[in-house]
Amino acid sequence: MKYLRIICLVFVVWSLQSCMIKSKSNMDFAKRSDFSKDAEIVAINVPSILMKTFIKSKINEISEDDPILAMALKKIKKIKLMTVSGAAQSSLYEKFNTYLAKNDFEELMSLYNEGTRISINTQMKGDRVKKVMLGILDDEDQVFVDIKSDLDINALNLLIEEYEARKVEHQAIIEQ
Repeated sequence: MKYLRIICLVFVVWSLQSCMIKSKSNMDFAKRSDFSKDAEIVAINVPSILMKTFIKSKINEISEDDPILAMALKKIKKIKLMTVSGAAQSSLYEKFNTYLAKNDFEELMSLYNEGTRISINTQMKGDRVKKVMLGILDDEDQVFVDIKSDLDINALNLLIEEYEARKVEHQAIIEQ
């Protein structure tokens, strides 16, 4: 019994070690040599076991108000986040775009707001969204988010349609 507890403890520690905050890149397109010496990098990997444990109760709360969004959140498998500060002259965003093109990502949307560029990209396999990559670039910082999922594109379309309908209803209430 004592050995079983030790093995369980080792397994838990091993599974959580990927969630540590690191000061090196965790994305495939970025290498340490791509950054200047004064660049600050913060990288976080959130495994699905840990993520689902923390947001499970929130998903249950959301499911009452917004069942489609709750379903979409359940389909997220893993999240990786990387922020880079102080590397304004780097070509990291161009390498990000090259990575997207080589790995068959499709750009869903690009937004520009007050000097900030946001790119939302998806990698599809059949009618399933397998990966979503976000790239956020402003004058000082760069943020990259890699979300692994198994989301049905039809469910995503339902989610978008529902939000559009809510937006129209909300606008009608405001105009009254």
